[in-house]
Amino acid sequence: MASIRILSDETINKIAAGEVIERPANAVKELIENALDAGGRRIDIQIRGAGRKFIRIKDDGSGMSREDIALAVTRHATSKITQFDDLSSLGTLGFRGEALPSIAAVSHLQIFSQQSGAESGWSILFVGGKIMNSRAWAGAAGTIIELTDLFFNTPARAKFLKSDSCERTHILRTIEELALAYPATSFTVTSEGKTALNAPAAATIRERISDVLGTSLARQLTPVNAAHPQVRLEGFVTKTENSRPARNEQFLFINKRPVHLGKLLTHALYDAYRENLPSGRHPGVVLFMELNPAEIDVNIHPTKREVRFSKEQEIHQFVYRAIRTAITQPVAISLSAPYELAPAPPPAAMNETRKAYAAQNNFTAAPPQPHLSTQQEFNAISGDEHYVKVLGQSFASFIVAQKGDDFIIVDQHAAAERIRYENYVAQWQKKQIAVQGLLIPTTLELPSSKTALLAASITLFSEAGWDITEFGSNTFRISALPAALGTDTETENLISASLDALAAESALPPAQKIELIIRSACKASIKARDSLSIPEMEQLLKTLFTCHSPYTCPHGRPTILKLSREELKKHFGRR
Repeated sequence: MASIRILSDETINKIAAGEVIERPANAVKELIENALDAGGRRIDIQIRGAGRKFIRIKDDGSGMSREDIALAVTRHATSKITQFDDLSSLGTLGFRGEALPSIAAVSHLQIFSQQSGAESGWSILFVGGKIMNSRAWAGAAGTIIELTDLFFNTPARAKFLKSDSCERTHILRTIEELALAYPATSFTVTSEGKTALNAPAAATIRERISDVLGTSLARQLTPVNAAHPQVRLEGFVTKTENSRPARNEQFLFINKRPVHLGKLLTHALYDAYRENLPSGRHPGVVLFMELNPAEIDVNIHPTKREVRFSKEQEIHQFVYRAIRTAITQPVAISLSAPYELAPAPPPAAMNETRKAYAAQNNFTAAPPQPHLSTQQEFNAISGDEHYVKVLGQSFASFIVAQKGDDFIIVDQHAAAERIRYENYVAQWQKKQIAVQGLLIPTTLELPSSKTALLAASITLFSEAGWDITEFGSNTFRISALPAALGTDTETENLISASLDALAAESALPPAQKIELIIRSACKASIKARDSLSIPEMEQLLKTLFTCHSPYTCPHGRPTILKLSREELKKHFGRR
């Protein structure tokens, strides 16, 4: 007797349903997406029993005929595409023809629908995927779908559901995503008899963010607007001071489809924030990407939350640059050359931008600098709006001060690193790096692994203001280094730190590698425990608050601990 059997349709449908409908939130998502694809401009959702007992989705879309209702619950029946090649021009959220059959296979499902202009509509009841009742229905144009007893015939699936609170949270998160994606559509949600969300049609995405995620977050967002002939990115991100404690306020929509960030775009996002994000904190983002459907593959997983890009590296660089621009200088950017998205490295001819050390090298020496502590190596910028009243110094490492209504404690070494880094980067971007020549060149001997990396990276170091030449086996001679790194530095430590960073990020394009060299060298050049005078501390803080990102060091550590007057009063019971 044969041991291989053909499964029954009922068994096949139940197994297939497990891929698409893992929990009530999946059913809600699929039903709302159908409503949006039908042109619904008003969607009402009712939930009871965290979606296990009852889900009702009502829309004012195009509606369905009796024949279409019956076909809609047939596996792989869809109005969205007719052949596989249609995926390259897909303009709808659904396309697989699996959602309604999967829901019907594991629930009691009733569909009420009436087409626009029709005198009446139809209602069909399905139990376990089978038609149990069909009758005429006198309603309004649009569709109502009610499902009860989800997973009634698949107890193995039901027992893996979480608590009602957890499942309800997943449902509301799903609805929030779709409401953000379609701001012109109104959404109302009633959960357990109480209004959980009321989002009327919004004129702008910021207005919809305010309705869905709250006005507090909406006020903290900075716009992103990047254009390219084949891709566009718009939306909002948080700046450093408004970073979030978790990742649950990160939303990405590709052609209005809610998707996971995935490894590629997560890396681009966090890479853009790398020097601005304190450890353990996360950016909040609401981003909308529009691109040719032929450039992405959404047919990866039945839930349609995974996407694959045909030009991954170009998209990574585009997103990185767009977000990086927004959090440092929130202006629109435009990229004109098709898919030439990586920034071009600065010219290799550093002779025009260096102030070097000796006439025989055709350089002129940098002007002598006064002997200052590492905390003072910055460009002083005046302005009363940056005034901070210094109260003192603690442990030769922390500055205690008052700024407006805030009591602040500043890590002076992290602050100095931030100032030094932004000064160095500004010189590099202007191609005007001031170079400090060494009276006696330093000889650096490295292990073979680092020798190969430095030899391959000499051009990058040159563009970052270093004068390094090979000087025998595993040996290099350093004749000059960027003046921004100060005079009291251990050259070997600076080079070693930069090489370690380059080894860990070998896939970066040249411009980002140069920025990585700058960031690593700045960190290694800072010395610990400097006692400062009050004027020195005041100048340090004034300059810190003129930086683009004063709240973190270039590697993401916080520079400032801030307590408001109200927080202090509350702590001491004075309010």
